[in-house]
Amino acid sequence: MTRCASKDRFGYLGTEAAALREHLDQASAAIARAAQSEGTEAATAAAEAARELLARAALLADEWVDKAKGAAKAVDEGQEGLADIVRRKPLAALGLATAAGFVLALLVRRK
Repeated sequence: MTRCASKDRFGYLGTEAAALREHLDQASAAIARAAQSEGTEAATAAAEAARELLARAALLADEWVDKAKGAAKAVDEGQEGLADIVRRKPLAALGLATAAGFVLALLVRRK
């Protein structure tokens, strides 16, 4: 897979869409070259259809990146909120974690 210069703090979240876009651009260029070499109406129509498909795929990739960024932001906010609760009530957090571990151990042991 193509490596991109920009990386997010998770290591690959933002680079996958950039790599996909780069591959789509390369495919579009290859299709355009094929259409020019053939010179027929069918090849031109196929190239146009491929360009439209590639444009839609690029839009989907952009939407995917936006959704992934939104999910990452929500996770960050959740972690910060949880850390704040643990700081304010450490004994309650410890008790809850112990109870959750006990219940999880019981569920795993039943299987």
